[in-house]
Amino acid sequence: MKAAIFEGPGKIVVREVPDPACPPGGLLTKVEACAICGSDLRAYEAGSKHQGTIIGHETIATVIEVGEGVQGFKVGDRVADCPVTCGKCKYCEAGSNNLCLQRGRVGGRPQGGFAELRPVLASAVKGGFVLKVPGDLPPEHATLIEPLACVINGQEKIVWRPGVSVAIIGAGPIGIMHLLLAKRQRAGKTILVDIKDGRLDVAAKFGPDHLVNGSREDPVEAVMRLTGGEGADIVIVACVSATAQAQALEMAGRMGQVLFFAGLPETSPTAVLNTNLIHYHELRVVGARSSVKRQWDEALDLILSGYIDAGAIVTHTVSLDDIVEGFELARSGKALKVAVKP
Repeated sequence: MKAAIFEGPGKIVVREVPDPACPPGGLLTKVEACAICGSDLRAYEAGSKHQGTIIGHETIATVIEVGEGVQGFKVGDRVADCPVTCGKCKYCEAGSNNLCLQRGRVGGRPQGGFAELRPVLASAVKGGFVLKVPGDLPPEHATLIEPLACVINGQEKIVWRPGVSVAIIGAGPIGIMHLLLAKRQRAGKTILVDIKDGRLDVAAKFGPDHLVNGSREDPVEAVMRLTGGEGADIVIVACVSATAQAQALEMAGRMGQVLFFAGLPETSPTAVLNTNLIHYHELRVVGARSSVKRQWDEALDLILSGYIDAGAIVTHTVSLDDIVEGFELARSGKALKVAVKP
């Protein structure tokens, strides 16, 4: 099969590799689409521990072989699968499977989706981590299930009240989905901040009350001005930027909530923050990573209902052979979300 191998910063190579076997108790699938995630882009730009592997986790695929002993799945089913967790550690027992100490390693490490074929591990099937996807949902739209589930997880960390002001830093697909779900929570004033006009132009059609270009004006001053000098009740950092994390504390109002949704590169994971703002303004700062299975179910429902317009968010598709072009489109901001279709 063809697969895209991540070889290091700025280098993804498509080559022929041996076809994977169907795992006993698992599934063998033909990949329909796998979208480029912000974490994939971060690895592409700065490198990661996944060097030398097939990456990609926003995957939708069709079952072409069912492993021995598998029940509930058949050839032709369309599936997406969550990271497998142990179900036994204190985090899993608390319902926070996304923080499982063995997350993504139970039963072996899964292969990524930037390939023609992808095995689904027996541990995923047995543990109930495989989601069936209706046949009439376009594959590129279905790739949003995973990132939307992560956004749902992030928003569950926030205490919502009707009418709160929300500032979102980052007008990419994650920022857009945070905006749409904030509106679903009956947020009041919404402010979207980015440094690229192209991104802000695309984001405008999703209905933020205000757009701020942080490369042309101070985003902290802009948010303060737009909130009458009080600062935003909720600030969500939806971009990979230590500067944005620092600015988030500065643009939050007293007793505000700050969500660090996006992580920083493994090579430079530190931000310099004014922690006096946390102390004197009684800010609540939380992080969020990944998602749990019930959030995947909710994400699928939101896409099928049309509340999340997946077709407006996934703006570009490329072939597996053109995956580097897809990464460059995502990197440049010319594309909102890019799906790779083998």
